[in-house]
Amino acid sequence: MIRIKFGAGGSQEIKKVCNVCKKAVIQDLQVEDILVKKPSDMKVFDKDGNEITRTSLPNSLKVCQCEECND
Repeated sequence: MIRIKFGAGGSQEIKKVCNVCKKAVIQDLQVEDILVKKPSDMKVFDKDGNEITRTSLPNSLKVCQCEECND
C-alpha cells in the first residue's frame, strides 16, 4: 500500500507500507515512483529525464508485506 502524508509548508512523505500490519515502512518513495498517466500526447519525465509511460501501478506497490507479516 502507498501512504502519503502532507506536512506544513507543502512537504510530503510517500512510503510503501505493509498491507497486513499497516505499520511497517518497506520503502520510501518519490512522486515519480507512483506517477501514472492516461494515454495522451503529453510527455512526463522523471528526475533522470526518462519518459514515464506507466498507465497503472505495478502489483509490487499495490500489494506488499513486511518480513514479519510474510512469515
